Amino acid sequence: MNPNQNPAADRAGRYLEALLERHLKDLKFSEVTRGLRALSAGYVEKREEGGLSRALDGRGKRAAFALYYGSTHFLATQVLVRDLGLGFESGGRATILDLGCGTGVCGAAWAMESHAPTHVVGADRSSFALHEARWTYQALRLKAETSRSITETLGAIRRPEGIVIGWTLNELDDSRRALIAERLAHWVAKGSRLLVIEPVSKRVTAWWDEWVKRLPSTHCSVLENRLRLDLPPKIALLARSAGLGAEGTVVRVLVAGG
Repeated sequence: MNPNQNPAADRAGRYLEALLERHLKDLKFSEVTRGLRALSAGYVEKREEGGLSRALDGRGKRAAFALYYGSTHFLATQVLVRDLGLGFESGGRATILDLGCGTGVCGAAWAMESHAPTHVVGADRSSFALHEARWTYQALRLKAETSRSITETLGAIRRPEGIVIGWTLNELDDSRRALIAERLAHWVAKGSRLLVIEPVSKRVTAWWDEWVKRLPSTHCSVLENRLRLDLPPKIALLARSAGLGAEGTVVRVLVAGG
């Protein structure tokens, strides 16, 4: 094999190309751009009114969510897992639990950055998100399963080796965030690796400081990272056309393990 080749990077590149083909097959680029503008402008309000399903009330918005947010979240998670040394090395197997998995990209990115065989469990309440997550796992040839209930999944799964929660906790109410923190505190104390990624905006994450206090401080670290992302040209053009950042993103991160 050519020493300059990176099989994981090649698979990720083919996945992003397939993602573009999937969502631009029956929609014009301009339709998806309008969908992304509307989605980015109203996402917080719609999320508070009724969750992701209310925010994604149209084909253009669903395509925009999968293309822009799916790509940026996939690439951002890859960078964080790599930079923080969270990938699982060969010599064992690892289950990665992706809570509020959306289109499945965060758990998939972690699995792609691991040398050990992985099994991804994606949990989300959105039917659209789970449909897209199953496609993501299949496109990347990952062993995975999906669940419609975060609460039931937390109660049924044995302690996973990795847990990722990407851009999700801000969509939940205080009681569900508290339930998640209670279970995560136990798992982290037992050695599970944890990666939580959220926007830095205080308006979106006003709950952050109190939530972090529920986790064992001796095991967790909080960081703010400015990430440069190598978006495919067409997705970068989509972002710029909708007035969004195409070169990178700033995130608030809680990490344990590694």
